[in-house]
Amino acid sequence: MNNTLESVEKEWLTALKNGSQQGLKKIFNQYYKYLLVTANHYVADTEKAKDIVQDVFFELWKKREHLQVNTSLKAYLRKAAVNRSLNYIKSQKRFHFGDEAIEMNLMDREERADQVLEASDLQQVVNRAVDSLPERCRLVYLLSRKEHLSHKKISEQLDISLKTIENQMTKALKVIRQSVEAYGIGSLLAIFSYYSLTAKQAILPLLLSIA
Repeated sequence: MNNTLESVEKEWLTALKNGSQQGLKKIFNQYYKYLLVTANHYVADTEKAKDIVQDVFFELWKKREHLQVNTSLKAYLRKAAVNRSLNYIKSQKRFHFGDEAIEMNLMDREERADQVLEASDLQQVVNRAVDSLPERCRLVYLLSRKEHLSHKKISEQLDISLKTIENQMTKALKVIRQSVEAYGIGSLLAIFSYYSLTAKQAILPLLLSIA
């Protein structure tokens, strides 16, 4: 985060703690869309994502007097949105973490191929591939690659075995690899060169697996 935004965030937080609705409004305007995309990435339901983000801001206002933000405000809000998304998914019991294989028919593969051709860069291809994953598989992948949690942390968070997490990650990377193969090794190397270290950690297994 740049120093300017960091200082502005401190001003917003000070105003918020003093009961300023204007402070809350500025935080809302700055991060609402970002949090909506984050929540929707997990729950895959725009309306529910909106509810989750609204709850995040409601809790922010409710707890304003005792708020402790030890990271950036953006990181703090993201973590709150992710945690609420996970709680929602768990409450719905919409899936179980099994070891069954991901089934893909020819029509699905052709549709993904069309999406790959339409994507403007590899990151968009990866994002679309992640969105196509079964929910249980996508959740494990996101916690690992987006939230940067270790397999042990994911195991504790979701109450599942390390072996199951490894299986789900293997399946996720297989699907993503199939989606990016249309770009070829050269394209992968090109985009890999300007990724951040964190992003490289997500892309490297793909590169190695098809090299």
